[in-house]
Amino acid sequence: MPNKKVRIDYDTCTACELCYDRVPEVFKDRGDGIADVVKYDIEESDEEKWMFVPEDLEEEVEEVADECPSGSIIVEDV
Repeated sequence: MPNKKVRIDYDTCTACELCYDRVPEVFKDRGDGIADVVKYDIEESDEEKWMFVPEDLEEEVEEVADECPSGSIIVEDV
């Protein structure tokens, strides 16, 4: 069972490529440089599309979220 979920705030993402370069299993370029998660496990709205973080990548996803220059990676406990 996943412990964390992650999404991108598209409005603040600066397309720095950090997340999808470091964790391509979780993040991708949506086509315009802006990051997105590779799949949607939870769709609360058009703005809030979450992916469950694989347990073996939780630490790396947390690190990338902390390093994101725009703070656009949102990680929450499930």
